[in-house]
Amino acid sequence: MNISYVKVATKILKYLNDCYENGLELNIESLNANRLGILDRQYYQTLKMLTDDGYIKGIEFLDVIPPEMSQINHPRSWYITSDGIQYLEENSLIRKAYNTLKEANDWLPLM
Repeated sequence: MNISYVKVATKILKYLNDCYENGLELNIESLNANRLGILDRQYYQTLKMLTDDGYIKGIEFLDVIPPEMSQINHPRSWYITSDGIQYLEENSLIRKAYNTLKEANDWLPLM
């Protein structure tokens, strides 16, 4: 299970944004480590980074030792921030530009 931070963060933010845009309540079954294909520790750390960066609000962390026993509150109080939405939009634009340049590069003869 070697999934990058960007991929995991984007999946989490997309889910939170979809819930926001459609007025849906978050579902723990749709947003958990197993569903994302990652370990609990990576899930926890990713949520912590997203919160520290201001992309998500409403998460309460209970850090304990050992870290595997750390807990977070139920997602019904989590929400994406305007910075999180902006991150998603910028990430999407960068990906589209990359794909366009890659496609154009495939069409152009090598020099």
